[in-house]
Amino acid sequence: MNHFNQVANDWDTPEKTQMMKELAKKTQKRLKLSQKIDIMDFGTGTGLFGLEFHPYLHTLTGIDTSQEMLNVFNKKTEAFSHIQSHQINLEDQSLASKFDLIISSMAFHHLQDPKKVLMKLKENLKQNGRIAIVDLDQEDGSFHPDNKAMGVKHFGFSKQELQYWAKQAKLNLDYQIINTLHKNETEYHQFLAIFY
Repeated sequence: MNHFNQVANDWDTPEKTQMMKELAKKTQKRLKLSQKIDIMDFGTGTGLFGLEFHPYLHTLTGIDTSQEMLNVFNKKTEAFSHIQSHQINLEDQSLASKFDLIISSMAFHHLQDPKKVLMKLKENLKQNGRIAIVDLDQEDGSFHPDNKAMGVKHFGFSKQELQYWAKQAKLNLDYQIINTLHKNETEYHQFLAIFY
């Protein structure tokens, strides 16, 4: 997590902020959110994705392994008692709380064992809760400039892989491509996978 600790204070570029705003808007529309609920943002970073859910927040719990990223998150949210953060690695630790919705954007490709984390997140769902993951569709490894230094463990995920996770976790899957990024003279697609 050294990479994220080092870049935390410069993370919120206009491009990233705009992208997360758009991804959050499309996610909210697909989820048909209408009331205030308890949300966990897994891999919250500085909160660019999760804080866009503010109209629907009863509570927001931001989870991340990088304390420096959470320090930025905490500065943004210190005035709000219904928003909190935890530095925790859910790959080998657990959280006792239950949520109506668990969201995650561009974090799963950094996980060693994403299927195992999905199984663990399922344990944090209230009855009829949902998990909404935004990440990269399978790519050739060229999306990040330095995969090793940036802690990239997977070059995106195929729809078939996500269907396999859903089957293993005994969950249903609603899947769609919701965004396309243009860089390195290549198109990279971002999916929204809702597990329920």
